[in-house]
Amino acid sequence: MIVGIDISKTSFDVAWLEAGRQRHQTLVYTAAGFAELLALTPAGSHYVMEATGVYHSRLAVWLYEAGRSLTVLNPLVVKRFAQMQLSRVKSDKADAELLRRYGEQHVLTPWQPESDEVVALQQAHGWLDDLVRARTQLLNRQEAAAHQPQPSAFVAGQMAAQLQQLEQQIEDCEQHLAALVKKSFSALYARLLSIPSVGPRTAMELIIVTAGFSRFTDVKALGAYIGVTPTTYRSGTSVRGQGGIAKLGQGRMRQLLYLCSWTAKSCNPACRALYDRLKAAGKPARVINIAIAHKLLRQAFAVATTNRPYSAEYA
Repeated sequence: MIVGIDISKTSFDVAWLEAGRQRHQTLVYTAAGFAELLALTPAGSHYVMEATGVYHSRLAVWLYEAGRSLTVLNPLVVKRFAQMQLSRVKSDKADAELLRRYGEQHVLTPWQPESDEVVALQQAHGWLDDLVRARTQLLNRQEAAAHQPQPSAFVAGQMAAQLQQLEQQIEDCEQHLAALVKKSFSALYARLLSIPSVGPRTAMELIIVTAGFSRFTDVKALGAYIGVTPTTYRSGTSVRGQGGIAKLGQGRMRQLLYLCSWTAKSCNPACRALYDRLKAAGKPARVINIAIAHKLLRQAFAVATTNRPYSAEYA
């Protein structure tokens, strides 16, 4: 039996079929509500929910530890499914029912929680992203305040103090991330650093966003996740749109690989050969750099999955 679950901050809605009849229940998002969910649904049920920030995490882990089967969906997948169903109602009850119907019509991939080490990395990484965004926002405010006819010395001092605090927090968080990576993924980290042009920051980011390369068994799926795979925009005889890359993935990781491509075309033999071939074909610099970034990602996947450091012969 498929059970659809729509989760909010304080409650969650459950939808399932019982003897051919639609059933719905709203439960409190507490341990008591979780226990009531198990009492309402059979042990062989498969629960389907979507990733809602961090709100889904507690229930997902609780169901997993209770021995129940579940699937956590990408919200974009659910949104597109709703559009295909021509859904015109948006409510917690309707969303739970939508998730139930999705589960009945598709092959579901069982979900399992990340390891404690990966969870710790992800939380610190998310906090670092918040700090970097806050610093960027503050720098923009400083720039705007400097153009005031009469800048406030008080405001300037407050901004400078806050910027100093943010810089220290970012440094502390980066050191914490580095320590976690070296503790839990030291061998993988060393292998990634063996790739010419891949530095400590890029190696750490690769480990974090791929959960130590445990999420992917295929390099094409990894390329799509990062967002460096090419796209085609053609239809019939008249539509000949400009291609590009599918930017649905990890923007920060893609940016780091792009920066690495600048040096890879001179110090990484395989990337150098790729650069020469595309340059001779008249490809633009941006296209060449993206191709090199993709090549670096494939090299990273190879050293991570084969448990061997970079070798120019195999690359």
